[in-house]
Amino acid sequence: MYLFGTFLLMASLGMTLLATISYILVIRGQRVALSYARFGVYAALAGVLMSWTLLITVFLARRFDLDYVYNYSSRDLEFFFTIAASWAGQPGSFMIWLLWGSIASALLVRRTKHFEPYVLAIVMAIQAAIIGFVLVLNPFQPLIDPSTGAALTPTDGRGLNPLLHNFWMIIHPPVLFVGYALTMIPFAFALAALWRRDYDTWVQRALPWTLAAWAFLGLALLLGGYWAYETLGWGGYWGWDPVENSSLVPWLILTALIHGMLIQRTHGGLRKTNLVLGIATYITVFYATFMTRSGVYANFSVHSFVAEDIFEGLVGFQIFLLAVAVISLLMRWNDIPARPLSDKFLSRDSFFVLAIITLVMTALVVGIGTSMPVISAIPGVGHTLQEWMGRYFELDDGTLMNPQAQPFADGRFSLAPSFYQRTVPPLGVVAIILLIVGPLLGWRDANLSHLLRALRWPAVLAVAAAIVALMINVRDLLALAYVAGGAFAFGTNLLMVVRTLRGGWLRIGGYFAHIGFTVMAIGMVASSAYATPDTRLTLAPGESARLFGYEFIFNGYQLDDQQRGVLDLTVSDGTNTFSAKPYLYFNQRMGATMQTPSIHSYLWHDLYISPAGYDPERDPSRPVLGVDQSAQMGPYTLTFRGFNIDRDAMMRGEAKVGAKVDVLYEGQTITVEPRVEVVTNPTTNQGELQYIPVTLPGGHTLYLRELDPTNRMVLLEGSGPGLDDLPVVPAKAVIAVSVKPLVVLVWTGVILMVIGGAIALVRRYLEGSLALAGVRVRLPKAWPELVAQLGWRRMSHS
Repeated sequence: MYLFGTFLLMASLGMTLLATISYILVIRGQRVALSYARFGVYAALAGVLMSWTLLITVFLARRFDLDYVYNYSSRDLEFFFTIAASWAGQPGSFMIWLLWGSIASALLVRRTKHFEPYVLAIVMAIQAAIIGFVLVLNPFQPLIDPSTGAALTPTDGRGLNPLLHNFWMIIHPPVLFVGYALTMIPFAFALAALWRRDYDTWVQRALPWTLAAWAFLGLALLLGGYWAYETLGWGGYWGWDPVENSSLVPWLILTALIHGMLIQRTHGGLRKTNLVLGIATYITVFYATFMTRSGVYANFSVHSFVAEDIFEGLVGFQIFLLAVAVISLLMRWNDIPARPLSDKFLSRDSFFVLAIITLVMTALVVGIGTSMPVISAIPGVGHTLQEWMGRYFELDDGTLMNPQAQPFADGRFSLAPSFYQRTVPPLGVVAIILLIVGPLLGWRDANLSHLLRALRWPAVLAVAAAIVALMINVRDLLALAYVAGGAFAFGTNLLMVVRTLRGGWLRIGGYFAHIGFTVMAIGMVASSAYATPDTRLTLAPGESARLFGYEFIFNGYQLDDQQRGVLDLTVSDGTNTFSAKPYLYFNQRMGATMQTPSIHSYLWHDLYISPAGYDPERDPSRPVLGVDQSAQMGPYTLTFRGFNIDRDAMMRGEAKVGAKVDVLYEGQTITVEPRVEVVTNPTTNQGELQYIPVTLPGGHTLYLRELDPTNRMVLLEGSGPGLDDLPVVPAKAVIAVSVKPLVVLVWTGVILMVIGGAIALVRRYLEGSLALAGVRVRLPKAWPELVAQLGWRRMSHS
């Protein structure tokens, strides 16, 4: 399997290089190489498809003799999760990224006219690099015993990380990598524009691909946020985790690029800006890949990859991409013609430029904060930055995620989520203000009286929203600005949707996306700033408590059909009663406790129940202790110090194990050693356990009843008057409860944004296709007309 899989990857690499070299020859004037180039693109796609199919096949066939399959799959995995496990690790995630890139490459052939050799030479070179990473990580490597070098064939695998055993694991990563693959295309078009000295046509060609990348990356952010919200128990959908941020930055730059492209497409402005942004999209995507897959975030993020022999390759290719882009820009910078924008402040030109600046500033703030582990690792920089930034922001020295970890001695650190919570919201307010007026303006100027007339009803909506917010106790000025500004922007963009619908529904995409942003912004403020604080309840089985208008009854700790622990709760809001079952259990594979919240959604709020702990029923006279752990047993404080194994007895075939226990009694500490011995019964000639107790200072007896040498734990038992009848301490469940208002607006807003992007994508695709075909652009106004026009496009391509 290793040889076959590696052969397919090598063949794909060969075809990719064939396409790259052939397209370069086409650029140099050898048109005969075009057929070889196109053959290379299609053959590379076929090779990647076969490689990916083989990877899925070995997972479904339970080939645990392959290292990757063994580490990410097991026999108990369901069908779809077995497939999803194929992209759970680095090799498979690069493979699916490669697959989407290969499909996009094939779709570009014959659809880019004179740009084809330039764009596809760049695209196929990038694809070759990704194949190189897949080959280094090789998902088809056999499982080898590191001590002997012998091939292993285990009967079962280690299984999928429980946090990944979730429905969204099937959808989120593939969608994310579609977005990553598509960002390669505006990057390639921007470089091609520089090489061809064609600084306008590329925008029309690249705009549909840019919109598609924006929509898929935005959808991936939505799915990832919902996954974190319902599974990880963070208490929210966005934790400003470095891995989350690394996908947000290219999405923000894509948003800025789309607005810049619209200006250039309308009257030729922002040529240089758009080329820089087009290049920056994929540079930031690959930088995000480096940050999340090089081990840089190992101590700062809960879901970063560990470095796997590709650190140098990622750094090298990142430098190569950046060098090619910067050199290309510098060589053509003075050659790029500039066209002035409107000098009127109240113009769409001005507001688009302000929006681009705001988006880029936000991306820079998030990007710099996310890059802090790399910046602070520069020799001599970390300690200085810590001292300066520590005055203003909360820092993470590597112990925020794991308090047991040691701080970095070299001064390396990351920024805590509070940094983003302080710096990003003001920029969001600026974006909302721009959305209030910008859509109503003309490109070059605006009629002030018409503008004020259009703002009347949206202003009334904003005032009403602010009054409602004040009535429900919203007092924070920033939150009020978001509510009032968001409602205002919602009104103006809804007005533009109504106006624009007269010209056809395909023209409303941008305004629809703006409406989604305002809805999302209001939901984010309400669900974070005005959520109730996480409040802990401690409940014994059968016990009830009231909080936030709900009654909680703990029914007990149960195991589901997969032997995962569940806190079984009955919750009542006074009208309805429902069951809540947050998961809380220790996962042996990960060596960590898994906590999955239970969420009950109402129309206007979510009840969020997160498990915080569970103490099983405990008999004080029978404490279970690990090394150096203590417990109170009546008048005694017992501390287990370790085992004492009789080695001489073991040589004679006997077993004698003692537990060294420090006993604190009436201010005095003594050490005792109850023992367990295996002795041979002379009658049956079989081994029997004998428990050798010790006498405690107060006259009681202490036994060693059970021992676990692997985990270094013991079960002790005290006996005697006063200890035999100690009351049993009942089991206790600890849950953290909060009420999060208007979370539904967050999900609704992002969905509306993605739908708006999809509508804009269809529009720009049709406009570009018609323009390429030399047909007058006339957008369809109804579904039958759209279907007919898309059908005509397919026929013209065939």
